[in-house]
Amino acid sequence: MIRRIALALATTALLAACGLSPQVVNLSPSPQVESTNVGQNRAVSVLARDAREGDAFGSRGGIYPETSLIRPGNDVPKAIYDAVTRGLQTQGFNAYNPTDGATHLEVRLVELAYVPGTGNVVNRVEVSALVEARASRGQLEHTGRYQSSVTHDMPMTPSARRNEDMINDVLERTLERLLADPKMLSFLAGNDSP
Repeated sequence: MIRRIALALATTALLAACGLSPQVVNLSPSPQVESTNVGQNRAVSVLARDAREGDAFGSRGGIYPETSLIRPGNDVPKAIYDAVTRGLQTQGFNAYNPTDGATHLEVRLVELAYVPGTGNVVNRVEVSALVEARASRGQLEHTGRYQSSVTHDMPMTPSARRNEDMINDVLERTLERLLADPKMLSFLAGNDSP
């Protein structure tokens, strides 16, 4: 009897480790930006786009990777818009109430990828992000590409909360690169030749 119970528990544990359920994570990046007046109240109109090919960030892996997908639970462009607008406002730009004649900043999320290690039990994950930004004012334009990648090693397959933290972390790092780019900030502040 004890042997049967032990076998049943071992089988249940094995199935739980192999068959990973899909997850939904919320994006809420909060890039760390130093409070400055580099923007000198110059108006910037932000537009965020999700330019990824698919909705899912990736698969959790396991023996059924095609069904264990991680998807966003909220509006991806709005999460990026909120983060970038808040970051620019902190640096002295007028991003909350841009006026006519504002410099336009389009931020495109090209990649936000979650790639698990191989095997039935996932304990290594690579998370990466790529953002493209295009600022324009009249006939003038300035562009930038910003990317980050982080590999996480863990003792066990990560939970939904852990995955949410890892995905937000790599997106925050990437947006911080955008918001710290001196040439982009100079162009947004009115310098036509940064």
